[in-house]
Amino acid sequence: MIVTIFTTTGLALVILALINLVVPMSIPFSTNVIQIFVANIVIHLGLLLTKKFESQYIFLEALLDVVYTIAVLVFFGWVFDWFYVWFSPLIQILILTSMAIFIYMIASHLKLARIRDEVNEINKLLKERKKKTGNLK
Repeated sequence: MIVTIFTTTGLALVILALINLVVPMSIPFSTNVIQIFVANIVIHLGLLLTKKFESQYIFLEALLDVVYTIAVLVFFGWVFDWFYVWFSPLIQILILTSMAIFIYMIASHLKLARIRDEVNEINKLLKERKKKTGNLK
């Protein structure tokens, strides 16, 4: 889980830097790194709880994850004063939501790739074991 937290924190910082190229803002970088890291810890701990909710619709589970993530980000944005008075609050929430969805999609893709690699490795080990024991089918 710690690798995932660091990965999503890094993705958030890169995306934030790219947005800063388009919409220049004065961002105290070192402070935001810690704030984003703490927000990601809270997000991932909460996502562990949302995994207990099971639905036959995977889209509903993903929507719950994204809504929870956005709620945490808006809360941390309010606590850490990430939002600017001179910039439309709606646009800031839309940017935050877009970032959350984009990072969620990348993280999900990485997780699926890791699972696929693990399944392939397990299948390879099973084939090798069958060869050794003579149970070829």
